[in-house]
Amino acid sequence: MALRDLLPVMVLTVAAAMLAGAQTMAAPQSGQMAVAFPPFTSETAAWEVVREAGGYVVAPTRLPNVVVAYAPDPDFQDRARRLGALLFLSAKGLCAPQLSSEAS
Repeated sequence: MALRDLLPVMVLTVAAAMLAGAQTMAAPQSGQMAVAFPPFTSETAAWEVVREAGGYVVAPTRLPNVVVAYAPDPDFQDRARRLGALLFLSAKGLCAPQLSSEAS
């Protein structure tokens, strides 16, 4: 069997995996979520956008341009996007809150 014969199956498999991953990483409409900003955005600037958009600070993450915020209403994402946020994700994995070493 030639590689080109397997290509449609491979494409469908990759597409299904990406779709499943996107659904698990989708942010809720409100509540706790990770807010991603353009690369090189400082954590301080990210927090300022969260507060300006009406959200609350929860915690930093392992990535300086991604912060965990609490969104009080579904319009938070629109307000934050207008102020410079790029993506809203579930606060899991790399986007999970960074726990301080003192908390253990």
